[in-house]
Amino acid sequence: MSKGGINIRARLDSSELKRGIEESKQAVRKLGSSVQSEGEVIAKAMKKVETAVKGAFTVTMAKQFLSQMTEIRGQFQQLEIAFSTILGSATQADALMQQLVTTAAKTPFDLTGIAESAKQLIAYGVSADKVNDTLLMLGDIASGLSLPLTDIAYLYGTTVVQGRMFTQDLRQFTGRGIPMIQQLAKQFGVAESAVGDLVSKGKVGLKEFQQAMEGIHADKFSGLMEKQSASWRTLRTRWIL
Repeated sequence: MSKGGINIRARLDSSELKRGIEESKQAVRKLGSSVQSEGEVIAKAMKKVETAVKGAFTVTMAKQFLSQMTEIRGQFQQLEIAFSTILGSATQADALMQQLVTTAAKTPFDLTGIAESAKQLIAYGVSADKVNDTLLMLGDIASGLSLPLTDIAYLYGTTVVQGRMFTQDLRQFTGRGIPMIQQLAKQFGVAESAVGDLVSKGKVGLKEFQQAMEGIHADKFSGLMEKQSASWRTLRTRWIL
């Protein structure tokens, strides 16, 4: 032990992590017959996210995350039912939930917040197979600007459902620090002062808007959410252990 404190190893070998995950699964099984169905749903999700969290969590952090999932087992099942109803397909709902669980495991946002944002996007017409990728893009931007994920999902979704960007939308994005004017100016090859006129004349349709969002993400925010989450996990592990 050094005078500066204990040096905690952030990465443990896969066998230790598997043991931690297995202990969490066993804890779920012991919750009792009254929650058997919920426990099975959570155990299934745990198995599917094991690969995603391996090497990123210590055993302690992995067990904490999975423990949080068991605590919200009722909400988890309700979310699956909600997605099955919205999408009209239990298979699609299951696939989407596994993606959202993995996203929650690797980012600073919790499962409930991610699921609520996913429901927003689906309601605004984003297809199920694009929801998680869209959330990762929006989550990176939200993390970089310290914005609520549901807030930016709302802005994105309302613009999508409109099929084009309006002046008010441009103001909303700009007011939150999202460099939409700069990106559109670069995209259209015009001065920033000309962007407002392009928007008011309906030149920024859905395709141009989505291209702008992807450009903003790629230029400034790509991978930021996962990087911040990794830093947070490392610091939290050091304090806990």
